[in-house]
Amino acid sequence: MQHHAFTTRYNGRARVLHNTVGVCLPFTQEEAKTQQIELKKYLAIWDTGATHSAITKKVVDDLGLKPTGVRETRHADGKSINNTYLVNITLPNGVMVGQVRVTEVKLIPDDNTSNERQPQLLIGMDIIGLGDFAVTNTEGKTVLSFRVPSVEEIDFVPRAKEDNVMESGNRKARRSFQARKRRGLI
Repeated sequence: MQHHAFTTRYNGRARVLHNTVGVCLPFTQEEAKTQQIELKKYLAIWDTGATHSAITKKVVDDLGLKPTGVRETRHADGKSINNTYLVNITLPNGVMVGQVRVTEVKLIPDDNTSNERQPQLLIGMDIIGLGDFAVTNTEGKTVLSFRVPSVEEIDFVPRAKEDNVMESGNRKARRSFQARKRRGLI
């Protein structure tokens, strides 16, 4: 299996994690070899609080999608029943996630952004859960990094413990910690 990853660096601290992604009608590997696939680009936001990915009516209309069913959607205004569609989504790293069942929703528009720069997709945990997803905010700049497939657990606790001991000013604690680390106990 191929490993793929991408990193997006934002200017300053990002309030919304976004990327440009490609969306097209669903197709199989065989169809991709024999047909011209039309991939449309849209701004997508990443939402770990969303269980499923979603699209707006603009994407439905642009691609001429036909509903495949309905799904109950829970949101800030309560819940509603919305149409679902099948699409393929291409992430910034070139990975195409095929046959994604997306729900048509209304995304909250940003009044400070032109219509062309409004998000048209929401990437939910159905896609985020396929790999490793990390967000950092070092030096006041947000960085989003994503890779598929998942290859390791990311755990910030051991480093935080080490930093606390090493920065504590307690020489005995630092030596003890370093000795345990050398012996592979930490």
